[in-house]
Amino acid sequence: MGKWLYILSLFSFSTLANQLAIEVIEGAYPKLTFRIEALEQLELKAHNKASKNDQEQVFQISLPASSACVANNLQLLRGRLIAVEFAWNQSIQQQISILSQNQLWKDFAYRVTVPSSNPSCNLPNIELSFPSLSTFNGGWGRVNVNQVSGVNAHNFFVMQQVGDNYQFNLVSPNHTKA
Repeated sequence: MGKWLYILSLFSFSTLANQLAIEVIEGAYPKLTFRIEALEQLELKAHNKASKNDQEQVFQISLPASSACVANNLQLLRGRLIAVEFAWNQSIQQQISILSQNQLWKDFAYRVTVPSSNPSCNLPNIELSFPSLSTFNGGWGRVNVNQVSGVNAHNFFVMQQVGDNYQFNLVSPNHTKA
């Protein structure tokens, strides 16, 4: 059984590191794992009319710049059905709870800005558009919210690129594939 694993760490200036991992196992759906441990800025913004989100507001997460060319690595997954794990730590969850001011934060979508300081990147600044946790929790998905570890969400998506924006659209997997 052939298997390959690609892990890309997006190191921040703090002791914590954001991580993006792409795992492909023969006979299974490719898996994208995106863990946010440190951020530059978090804000609640009005959604972009051009986006597919029906929500009035989205959480805009800006990460510190790294030397990684994330867009180059995401090309492997574009247009394919993939398993996605989207997670963040407890301190970010506390910030999200405070920023949402007791609104239903699980219903807000997420836009994550990933800047690169590498001048050779084709797309030095990309944006990943994830749906709400309520969407992650639908169908095949699950969401774990833990006061100690933070949030961990799983489901199946197709990733589409529109300019420098990568949109994750929920799909149902074929249950016969691993």
